[in-house]
Amino acid sequence: MKRLIVVALLIAILGSNLFAQAKPGGIARQLAMGGSNAGLGIVLNPFIMDDPAQMFQNPAYQAMYRDYGFTNISGGGLTGLTTNSNGYGSQNAAIAFGLNDTWAAGAILSYDPSAVNLVSGLIAPIVQSGTGRTPQAIPPVANVWEAVTSYRLSSMDLGFGVMYGWSNVDAKASNANPAASASTEASANMWGFRGGVNADLGSGSSFNGSVALRLDHAADKKSSSPIVNQNTGEYSASGSELQVNVRARFNVSSKFGFVPYATLVSASADPKEDVRPNGILTLPTSLKLSALAYAVGAGGEFKTSTFYFAGGISWQSVRVKSEITPQNVPTITNTATYSAIPVINLGGEWSFTDWLVGRAGVYRSIGNVNLKSESPASTTETNSSVPNSSVVVGGIGPANWDGMVTMGLGFKFGGWALDATVSDEALRRGLGLIGSNDNINTFGYLTASFNFAD
Repeated sequence: MKRLIVVALLIAILGSNLFAQAKPGGIARQLAMGGSNAGLGIVLNPFIMDDPAQMFQNPAYQAMYRDYGFTNISGGGLTGLTTNSNGYGSQNAAIAFGLNDTWAAGAILSYDPSAVNLVSGLIAPIVQSGTGRTPQAIPPVANVWEAVTSYRLSSMDLGFGVMYGWSNVDAKASNANPAASASTEASANMWGFRGGVNADLGSGSSFNGSVALRLDHAADKKSSSPIVNQNTGEYSASGSELQVNVRARFNVSSKFGFVPYATLVSASADPKEDVRPNGILTLPTSLKLSALAYAVGAGGEFKTSTFYFAGGISWQSVRVKSEITPQNVPTITNTATYSAIPVINLGGEWSFTDWLVGRAGVYRSIGNVNLKSESPASTTETNSSVPNSSVVVGGIGPANWDGMVTMGLGFKFGGWALDATVSDEALRRGLGLIGSNDNINTFGYLTASFNFAD
């Protein structure tokens, strides 16, 4: 049996050498090189221009990574074993096939960048305020699939993606004598559309931009006939999300390129009562929720034959506003604003050998939170500094960290690549994969990829 395994590995390695060289990268590389959250589940260093992880943000990158597949594997935090963070939201995969010289098509599996599960959570307080009945538990959307296609022009790549995710639980019951029926439904779904461009400006300069629109919906429905109690009514929540990203690289010299970027995200949600419960005369509390986030930054890339560096500073801000109108009470407006400057993303990558690279990164965010509550009767406002810098992906990023210093390794064998973050504890007590009993991972987040281009 061992001989068969060894032979199979040798065949895989020798066979992979017949293909094009590996194209390392992904979330593990981004984490190891000073990446921070750039959306729900996405971690990016915004100053790294070329990386397959950019396909999550801009579908035009598929043209660059055609005949290519990768998977992001959560293996716990940078320190400690957190296997309970594995699973949906932490692990995902993508694959793309070149159909001809210009067209490519593929899919991204089990990755949800939307806020649909946050939107579905807004229904419960409306149900309780309107009827007093117990809200139904809406199952989270945990299956999101995206089809992606790209088109290559002489100096420009275009990309487009369509995604869909859903969840549902429903039940029906009926009696013949006496005649009666009842039905329930708790559901959520999300449609998403993305478009992107990646353009060569000549002389080593480039520009890329993307737009994403996502539409969220959730429902909590109960009905009965004839009317037997007040435990009925239909409620829903709808949300929309718009995201715009632009980046550019302006060639300054053969080694250095200037990289500016900007991101804008706008989202809104509106839970409401669609059908009033039987016998209920009062109106429920109304709620309107909106969010606006933006980031602008400037930095650069520095390249030599054996060393690569990408980093810069940014200004980031997010504002969440809720307008709550209880029964027969004036509207109360609550606004929470987080602003951070400077936000620092720094990452370095160097070659040990042709098949092994080392990585290190720094992420630091110094922010402030403003909380404001306004009503016709009073206004209150507080400000507080937030020295913590957290990254939320795969168990990484406890809230009490004041910053992140990360390390990583990258392996290449023919068309195969394996990229990993390295636990800082591994440097103190040795490699856990060789032998240890302290439940501390040697590697944290992993990205495995294969470039199968001819």
